[in-house]
Amino acid sequence: MALVPGYDAYFSFSKAKLGYSGVCVYVKSELGVPKASLEGITGILQNRPFDVDFLSTLQTPADALDGEGRCIILEFECLVLINIYFPNFASEARGEFIMDYYGCVQKRIEDYLAKGQQVVLVGDVNAVHDEIDHCDPKESMRLHGLKDFKDLPHRRWVDRLIGPQGPMMDMARYYHPDRKGMFTCWNTRINARPANYGTRIDYVLASHGLQPRFVYADIQPEIIGSDHCPVYADFAIEPEQMRCAQPDTTSPLLTTNFPEFSSKQKKLSSYFFQSTHRLAPSSGLDDKKRKQVESSRIESRREISKKQKGLNAFFSTKNPVALPVNTSQEDPWRDRAKDGVDDLPEVKDKQVTAWSALFQAPERPRCSGHDEPCLERTVTKKGKNLGRTFYVCSKPVGPHDGPKEHYSCHHFSWKHK
Repeated sequence: MALVPGYDAYFSFSKAKLGYSGVCVYVKSELGVPKASLEGITGILQNRPFDVDFLSTLQTPADALDGEGRCIILEFECLVLINIYFPNFASEARGEFIMDYYGCVQKRIEDYLAKGQQVVLVGDVNAVHDEIDHCDPKESMRLHGLKDFKDLPHRRWVDRLIGPQGPMMDMARYYHPDRKGMFTCWNTRINARPANYGTRIDYVLASHGLQPRFVYADIQPEIIGSDHCPVYADFAIEPEQMRCAQPDTTSPLLTTNFPEFSSKQKKLSSYFFQSTHRLAPSSGLDDKKRKQVESSRIESRREISKKQKGLNAFFSTKNPVALPVNTSQEDPWRDRAKDGVDDLPEVKDKQVTAWSALFQAPERPRCSGHDEPCLERTVTKKGKNLGRTFYVCSKPVGPHDGPKEHYSCHHFSWKHK
């Protein structure tokens, strides 16, 4: 998907841990190339930190914040697009890193707005804004020991960024302010999507100056393919309003500039040609001697192949190996075999039954709440239980106060070998 007809693609990859995270942006070719395409939120990767004094106040170094390929910024004529995959606030272990990252995003947006530029922020924000954006806000508050749903650092940050407190507008809520169940992410490991037991953590946020250009925004939960669903927003902006007078066509983020797609990469054969070309003069052999050496090598390989046995020779029956037979001891099964005991029909039936029972898969247990066969799952999280198999209720996970016959009874049991 690096080269898509009709689009220009910009990619950023994690440098700290390959395959861990990354983002990409596809821009219609008719919109032209932006005047700047920046990797990272701090600007350190381009040696252009956006605010040195501010970055010096953070606990996390700028290169660490931008080492995971989480952000691409495209500066067009009429707006700045910021595409971000925010870090997940799953534990306090990376709390400092995460809040420093949120702080950089806030400061970067404020700087663009102070220069009179309009901003669109898109991506997985990894934070729920309000109770209506959570499938079970009461349970979330109970698990975190909260009296106020927003009393978590990342939720408070999102609340300060989005209006009426902040400078950005949540476009999905602008068009659907009271819609419930408008979730964009589900835990597929517990089969939460069929019951729409999820959260809304994917957003399109736009600065207030773009409001006259709003057309529509929504989510697309019917599109399957990830634990998230697509979100989108339409703006009334003409292509010529996006095009830049001095576009940056040399961006290293643009996939057509990648060596493997720019027709500049050398073919593999060229490396072999250079290698043989460099080694030949150093051998110190003229053409006549080189031919004699090569002829000698070929003859040696022929002699070896004549002497070496083929694989079939090891399985040949022409010269069978005679194994010694111990006849000094009685074999208690020898006479029974001669008498044909194993050939009796009733013995054969018992043998077939025994073998069938031995290789038959054990019956799955039934869940305690619905008395229905459980689903079999395997632990994939690193730890002492990695690889262990367990059983859970086959019903989708849903709200705790929902109808019990429709949702999981939370049955759990280990599979014992």
